[in-house]
Amino acid sequence: MLVVLGAVGLARFAFGMILPSMASDLSLNYEQQGILGGSYFLGYLAMVALMPWLAPRLGPRRLCLGGTALVAISLVGMALGRDYGVLLAIYFVTGIGSGAAFVGAMTLPSFWFHPSHRARGAGVATAGAGVAILFSGFLVPQVTGGLGLVAWQLIWLIFAGLTALILALAFFILRDRPSDIGLEPYGRPAPPPAPGVTARPRVRSGRFLLQLGLIYALFATTMLTYTTFIVTAMVDGLSVSKGTAGLLWACVGGLSIFSGTLFGNISDRFGHKVGMMCGLTVQATAYGLVAAGTGEIGLYISVVLFGLSAWSMPSIVAAASGDYLGPEKAAAGFAILTLMFAVGQVVGPTGAGMLAESTGGFAAAFGLAMGVNLLAAFLCLFLRRAPA
Repeated sequence: MLVVLGAVGLARFAFGMILPSMASDLSLNYEQQGILGGSYFLGYLAMVALMPWLAPRLGPRRLCLGGTALVAISLVGMALGRDYGVLLAIYFVTGIGSGAAFVGAMTLPSFWFHPSHRARGAGVATAGAGVAILFSGFLVPQVTGGLGLVAWQLIWLIFAGLTALILALAFFILRDRPSDIGLEPYGRPAPPPAPGVTARPRVRSGRFLLQLGLIYALFATTMLTYTTFIVTAMVDGLSVSKGTAGLLWACVGGLSIFSGTLFGNISDRFGHKVGMMCGLTVQATAYGLVAAGTGEIGLYISVVLFGLSAWSMPSIVAAASGDYLGPEKAAAGFAILTLMFAVGQVVGPTGAGMLAESTGGFAAAFGLAMGVNLLAAFLCLFLRRAPA
């Protein structure tokens, strides 16, 4: 959870809170803001493209440590940089580190939990991103600058220090498998197969990864559009003060801490398909409320719905990968799924920024996000049940 908090939560999901200050200080338009966010995901994409080969060789612990170290170093660069081109390059490197750390963190539950609790276990890990959003929502509006740096630079420096602390803790605590410290996976073991039946029937893993990866990519385009631009939309479109926007962003973070476990519990009980459809539909409603211009009440409801469902998909997808492919192949499988997720991460903020620049607001971008999420929920109907 702490690795996700630092390497992904502070590095990326707090970005939407920092972005208005950066844009004002550096005179960035909506398109440039979207491209800056997209540079992170290009780095993320570049790293996860190597994960099917790297993950089985390095193991989750080394991926977590190496990725978190790279994020901590690159965030120092974000704090010290003021040139737009330099920031693009540095944030690209941040994405490389985040990709490695996130794949490592999200494949650990496949080793540490039996299928009965695997999605809930992954949900605990994703809670780190929610803690980061909650923390940034309270911290960012209070920072005014210091050490010769403006506010947004000092914030990146604080995040770099926290990520370095998490790296030290991860070095001493994380282990690849429970057997490394004499433990067994948590949860109820799967019942033994009937006589004459193999424990894991043959499945078309390529078809499964393609179907689930497409759904995951569609989720990424919309989820990252919201996290990148919702604060900007509040301030620019709804004339919400930065302080209030920070509180609402903190509300997203606080609620999202429970989202992975909440929808992971639904997934463990009723199946991955049901859990994903529920999460995608709730998020579609959140996007639609903002797109429809329902005012402050609609915005508040949107924030609550998005927060409650924010990390629903990563926890379920990580669990589904382990259930379909088995723990030993889960890292490579989740890496492929994360690669498709990364494509959506690049397309979402970049496309939404361009659309907002051409239309003069974010209503069209959030309306499109609602439609994309409903399409992803529909595609869930065609997923097969995971083998026992």
